[in-house]
Amino acid sequence: MSTAMEQDGGSGTQAVERLLKVLEVVGDSAHGAEVSTIAAALGLSQSTTYRLVGVLQRQGYLLKRSQEPRYVLGRAVTVLGMAANRQLLAMPAVCAVLAATHDEILAPVYLTAFHVDEIVVAHIADSAEHPRISQLHVGFADAAHVTAFGKLMLAEKSRKQLDHYLDEHPMTPLTHHSPSSTSTLRDQLEQVRDNRIAVEVEEYMSRLACIAAPVRSARGHTIGAISVSVSADDFGSRADILERAVRRTALTVSSRLA
Repeated sequence: MSTAMEQDGGSGTQAVERLLKVLEVVGDSAHGAEVSTIAAALGLSQSTTYRLVGVLQRQGYLLKRSQEPRYVLGRAVTVLGMAANRQLLAMPAVCAVLAATHDEILAPVYLTAFHVDEIVVAHIADSAEHPRISQLHVGFADAAHVTAFGKLMLAEKSRKQLDHYLDEHPMTPLTHHSPSSTSTLRDQLEQVRDNRIAVEVEEYMSRLACIAAPVRSARGHTIGAISVSVSADDFGSRADILERAVRRTALTVSSRLA
């Protein structure tokens, strides 16, 4: 006998609602969900659930664990989450705060958002006289260990989460100053947790330095960062000024999100 949910009709709206419910069930589990679990949670038959899961898998919204029967959220969900975080953070009032900081310290100011293991640039306040990093790109998952905002993201992870991250993201050195071992990185992340600030000098690019402070949600979770990039020489001469600026800006932006 079909369940009440299946008797609701096969309209396009109903199909969309079912697909969204599947995503919610999978997303609620830390390790994903099997088809039988999804079917039971939604009151659907397994055959119907398999069809829904198949649609979401083909579109990249679900991913089947290798050699396991469970499904996890796919890359397409991550992309949507990154876009949502970017839109949430880069409000006009927040962008105005970044512009004011840029004018004060005469350096590009970046607002980055975090989503799971992904980092996306939400907004940059720069100018022709003080431009952004020329090699800047969207998506820093493979370079988090050598960027200031990436270190903030990694510092929020538990030991188990960090181990999993490092298993999937090898610590490829980008310069001869890049951390070369997991023990070195772990020591750096411990300092980030203690100081609530992250610094990298010539780890991401030669002759470049960055400093970042966390942007926190109303619940106190680190959801992004405010960072500034300058030459390594410039950083050496005014590190304290830049630190105060990014800390203050990060606190102001966090308050706008409360």
